[in-house]
Amino acid sequence: MTDKYDDEKKRDTVTLAEERVELSTKKVVDRRVRITRATRVDEKNITAELTQQNADIKRIAKNEVVEAQNIPQIRQEGDVTIIPIIEERVEIIKHYVLTEEIHVIKKRSTERHQEIITLRSQEIIISTEDE
Repeated sequence: MTDKYDDEKKRDTVTLAEERVELSTKKVVDRRVRITRATRVDEKNITAELTQQNADIKRIAKNEVVEAQNIPQIRQEGDVTIIPIIEERVEIIKHYVLTEEIHVIKKRSTERHQEIITLRSQEIIISTEDE
């Protein structure tokens, strides 16, 4: 048993018109870009303080007799470092004689220093050319 509706489904169809799309691309140059690198030179004047330290040495004669338990040690008095020099002298009895002290005096000086230096930096320049 076939139904009339099933018969209508089996019919052939004919296409009368059909639309189709075709797509393509084309390269179009509307402008060019130019990139260049430039090096810039700047001279800078720099100022710095330079510190210098010198020492003056003075030898001070003492010739003082000191006891073995009272031998002077190296000491600091302000900017002066005092270094005692001890010598043993033999007589009938032995005793210590402070023959001299060495005084080291520190001096500090500061001077202004100027120098011209060259600093370089680079830039990128971008320009366009319309066609």
